[in-house]
Amino acid sequence: MKAAITIDVDSLRLYHQVHGLPPPDLERDPIYTHALPRFWELMDGRPATLFLIGADAPQHPEAFAPVLPTGCEIASHSFDHDYRLSRRPPAEITEDLERAEEALARLAGGARPVGFRAPGYNVSRALLEALVARGYTYDSSLLPAPYYYAARAGVLGWYRLRGRRSKSLAGDPRAFWGPAQPYRTRPDRYWAPDPQGPLRELPMAVEPATRLPLIGTSWVLWPRAFREALLERTLAAEHPFVFEMHAIDLLDASDPHVPRSLREHQPDLRRPAREKIHALRALIERVAQSAPVTTLADLARTV
Repeated sequence: MKAAITIDVDSLRLYHQVHGLPPPDLERDPIYTHALPRFWELMDGRPATLFLIGADAPQHPEAFAPVLPTGCEIASHSFDHDYRLSRRPPAEITEDLERAEEALARLAGGARPVGFRAPGYNVSRALLEALVARGYTYDSSLLPAPYYYAARAGVLGWYRLRGRRSKSLAGDPRAFWGPAQPYRTRPDRYWAPDPQGPLRELPMAVEPATRLPLIGTSWVLWPRAFREALLERTLAAEHPFVFEMHAIDLLDASDPHVPRSLREHQPDLRRPAREKIHALRALIERVAQSAPVTTLADLARTV
């Protein structure tokens, strides 16, 4: 059994898109000036996998200086984080992947990304076929949590009723019902295992019985006793453990340049950052007691 700590480094402008808010006027994005320094301190030299956006991350090279010294992996989170990337024509998907690879290689010592996580966890046959064609080792886009899908679909439906246009998508429900452990698959049936499939899928961690997601946002918001019980049951299954968090999980409403409009729509920003960091550190240390913490690229070699 191995474990991986992953972080999606999404700029704050993307959260405005999710909530149907006007673009923020940011002099400096605290994702890069405050959240990432906290992330490096949180990891304490352990390797991690960072999913980066090609259009944004290279503008902040200083934020990623610890990547190479700590043995971290830079993986692709697409070029511009279009929530509808999975629905674009194949040629446009390929162009997006190419642009992201070129941009992110500059932060990884010239190495091209071998892993991918889709914006909003939404994949499609065309998107995964493009990954296979370009030689990606793995995809880690699926969150096999039906409750999460239902909650997101409900929120997006509510936004539509109120006349707010979110750029997010509810997605394909089949993607939220797949296996909880890593598996090989093929692009036309990505929600199902195929031992001969050309692509490795590394799903994000969920508690096996309830399928409740063990991701950064839920971890910092759930009561301590509840989340720790879920974690223990998940680790007891002895499957590879893929923890996903977002850089925004390390911010709170008091941080400089966090827009007031966003504070009203992101409940996790109302939780003090020091409390969230303490909770995340407890998770990482507990996981490290059960399994070696490595990168997704390394974990994929065992699938």
